[in-house]
Amino acid sequence: MCIIVYKPQGKQLPSTDTLRACWDNNPDGAGIMWPDGNHVNIKKGFMAWPSFLEALEEVTSSIDVASTPMALHFRIATHGAVVPGCCHPFAVKDSLAKMRMTEIGADVGFMHNGTLAGLDTNDATSDSMAFVKAVLVPLKDMSDDFLSDKRALRIIEGSTQGSRFLIMSKTGTVRLFGNWVKDHGILYSNKNFHTRYTYTPTLFDNSIYDAWAAFSNLDESLVRYGLFEACKDCSMLFDCAEYLPICTDALQASEMVASWA
Repeated sequence: MCIIVYKPQGKQLPSTDTLRACWDNNPDGAGIMWPDGNHVNIKKGFMAWPSFLEALEEVTSSIDVASTPMALHFRIATHGAVVPGCCHPFAVKDSLAKMRMTEIGADVGFMHNGTLAGLDTNDATSDSMAFVKAVLVPLKDMSDDFLSDKRALRIIEGSTQGSRFLIMSKTGTVRLFGNWVKDHGILYSNKNFHTRYTYTPTLFDNSIYDAWAAFSNLDESLVRYGLFEACKDCSMLFDCAEYLPICTDALQASEMVASWA
């Protein structure tokens, strides 16, 4: 499970400790994007914490952080190889090669947290990249400003499959899709910005109790709670029960469990 950290205009970035927790919980590579009026600037493919921190410090020393919206992405791979080019963000361009570039300017940039089914993926093409090519690029081509086009926004909202999306334009417009967590003015795509924690179910914690109870009758109850048989071995079970199911089918659930192994 990845995490997106969105710092709106007027806010400062989270503490280094918080960002380190995001990295430790999602260590398959990181990326940064921010607008400057002419481009959305994308830097990504940082596969070690020191290299990410050095890049972030370089970026923040060259811009007015408080007045600039910024988005950071920390990845756990579910589709696509663990390589710099598969890290987020992605330039919304009709070229997989350009999406894989670790430093690029674009009119629009995209970040994704979750999994998307029904797309043409392989080791070099993640579900996020396939979504950009299949959905976002055509929408962008059909509208001068698709982030202000209500028709395009409805299509994107209907395509999330329970994921969280962040789309940023070169002018600083940012659109968020899905359910987000707000903490001290910063928006996170899930609760994975905390140091790794363990839930303790109680009699009053109905959603978690129901998630566990579902396993007593696999045939009838699992689907109702958005769960699959593999979920019982997944580190994200309580997150899904309390917040929002991540996986949409049994294969994705199995892949998610494998990513934590």
